[in-house]
Amino acid sequence: MAGSFPPKAYVPYAVAWAIGAPAACALTDARLSGWVPDVGSLVGAVSLLVVLLMMRALDDIRDLGYDREHNPGRPLAAGAVSVRDLTVMIMVGTPLVLALNAWRPPVMGVLAAQLAYAYLVIWADRRLGWPRGDALLAGMLVNLPVQLLINGFLYAGLLHSTGLAPSWRGALGILVTTLAFLHLEFARKTTRRPRPGERTYVTLFGPSGTAALAVACAIASVAVLVTAVLLGDGRVSWAVWLSVAPLAFACAGALRFWIRGDVRWPYGQAASFLLATFAGYQIINLIQKVTPS
Repeated sequence: MAGSFPPKAYVPYAVAWAIGAPAACALTDARLSGWVPDVGSLVGAVSLLVVLLMMRALDDIRDLGYDREHNPGRPLAAGAVSVRDLTVMIMVGTPLVLALNAWRPPVMGVLAAQLAYAYLVIWADRRLGWPRGDALLAGMLVNLPVQLLINGFLYAGLLHSTGLAPSWRGALGILVTTLAFLHLEFARKTTRRPRPGERTYVTLFGPSGTAALAVACAIASVAVLVTAVLLGDGRVSWAVWLSVAPLAFACAGALRFWIRGDVRWPYGQAASFLLATFAGYQIINLIQKVTPS
C-alpha cells in the first residue's frame, strides 16, 4: 500500500468518487434531484476503497514485465511483494467486499459483475497475452467497462437507497463521470517528450492531439450534465452552471502545455479537475435540496 496504494491519496479519492458518481446520476435524473449521502454512501465508499486496492494489485500484476524494466522501484517489480501475495489479497478481498453489500442484492450483483469482468481481463492478459501492453487504445477500451461497472455499482446503490428503478436519464450520470475520468486518463499521459519505453497516447495521437482529447472529454462531461439537467424538470437550473467551474483546472493545464510549453500536462491540474467535479455534483444537489420548488 505504501508503494502502490498510498492511503493519503486513495482514501479521499475513493470517498469523492463514492459520493460524486451517484450525485451526478441524481442530477441527470429529475426524480433524484437534491440527493444527499446516506449510510449506503458510507458502505459504497468502503467497498470502493477495497475494490480500488484490488484493481491496483491486478494492474501491478499485469504490468510486471514493463515495471521491471521501466519502474523497478514499484513493490511487485522490486520483490517487496509477490504475485502470490497479491493473489491472496484479492481472494480475501473479493468475498469481503461482496459480503459487505449482501444486504443490497442488486448492488452486490453489479459489483460481482465488475469484479468478474476485471478477473476476466487479467486472465486474458496472463493466458493469452491480450491486449498487448503497448496497445494503449485497445487496453483503454478493454479497461473502460471496469470503470463503467464501478459507476454502475454506485448508481445501483443510489437506486437502492431511494427505492427507485433505473432510468436512462440516471444512467447519463455514469457517462458524465466517465468522461471526467477520461480527461484525467488522457491528460496524465500527455507529454512532448516520452521517456524511453513510456506508454503514452502521444504515440497514437501526437502531443497536441492527446491534449485536445483531454480538453474535449472535460468539456463533454460538463456539457452532458448541463444538458441533462436543463432538459429535466428545470428546478433551480441555475445551480447546474456551477459544474462549469472545474473546467478552470482543465483550461489551466491546457494553457501550461500549449502556451507555456510545459513538457508534460501538469498532473495536479488534471486531478484537481476530477476532484472538483465530484465535489461540484454534490454541491449542486445540496442547493437543489434547500431551494424551494
